Amino acid sequence: MRMKIDNLDLEIIKHLQQDARLSFRKLGRKLGVPHTTVFTRAERLLDRGIIKNFSAILHPHDLGLQIGFIFVDAPPSQSKDIAAKLSSFDEVRKVFRTFDGKIIAKVVVPRGHHGFEEFLTKLDNFPINAYPVHEVVKFEHSIPESGLKSLHFYKER
Repeated sequence: MRMKIDNLDLEIIKHLQQDARLSFRKLGRKLGVPHTTVFTRAERLLDRGIIKNFSAILHPHDLGLQIGFIFVDAPPSQSKDIAAKLSSFDEVRKVFRTFDGKIIAKVVVPRGHHGFEEFLTKLDNFPINAYPVHEVVKFEHSIPESGLKSLHFYKER
């Protein structure tokens, strides 16, 4: 059963996406509710998997690391196995599969002349297109409020 997200949950999510260090007491004051309500709601969002965890977001480029993307044009019958293989590499940070068998993977490696190329040698001749990132134009990990409100389990309070 899916949990309904109401306006208060949405406000909690919005504020925690902006600053996960914000205390529940301070957030409760901002939202005009007791901090125990914020705590209970946040725990429920965690228990239901809507909030995965509270963590620092690091920008690989700012740390001197290289970001790259790999696109694998896999046959649909093999895409699940290839995605699992890619996921097993520590350098691979995100893996996505499309309905038609394509796989998109984000890779983070040490910056240097051969960092990304060295990683590519680990792949077993997958039919890939590889793109090292030269410049990060936008780096955002939060979900916009409009996206949260469009979810089918969101309800007005």
